[in-house]
Amino acid sequence: MQPSPYTIHLRPVFVVLALGCSTVFLIGPLAAAVLVAVFAPANVSTYLVPGMIGFVAVMTWAMSSSVQWVELNDGVLRARRLLTRTIVVHRVSDIVAVKPLNSTYMGPMENALADLMMGTSNRGYELRFRDGSKLGLVRGDMKGLDEFLTVLAAEIATHTGSLGEG
Repeated sequence: MQPSPYTIHLRPVFVVLALGCSTVFLIGPLAAAVLVAVFAPANVSTYLVPGMIGFVAVMTWAMSSSVQWVELNDGVLRARRLLTRTIVVHRVSDIVAVKPLNSTYMGPMENALADLMMGTSNRGYELRFRDGSKLGLVRGDMKGLDEFLTVLAAEIATHTGSLGEG
């Protein structure tokens, strides 16, 4: 009998936040760019429209790595991207490193506040694969992450033996 896949999901509040952020940071600026292009004088729209489109491109890139769910089944990881809805598939044997998520961009006060809110300084992990791709598993975002990581560690031990330093 095939074991059932172990799946973790994005917490519902984060799905709602992602929808709101998509509207505010992607759809809003695109709509504003259209309005500016149609109604603003050419000397204004020439600068604003490319800037707005550039902002949307950067935000799309930043938001594109978010996942809605991750599934582990018989040595295969599947994840659905939240923004693009595409399914990403990796073999556990292709994991070359598991790194803790760092927060070097935040200052000490912001880190202390995040630690207090999450009840831990461990924010999650980034899985790095042979092909150079990465998959972030964020503790605050994903329900059941700790249990998932226990199952993943057993799968890694079964399929790869150990991870390299990377």
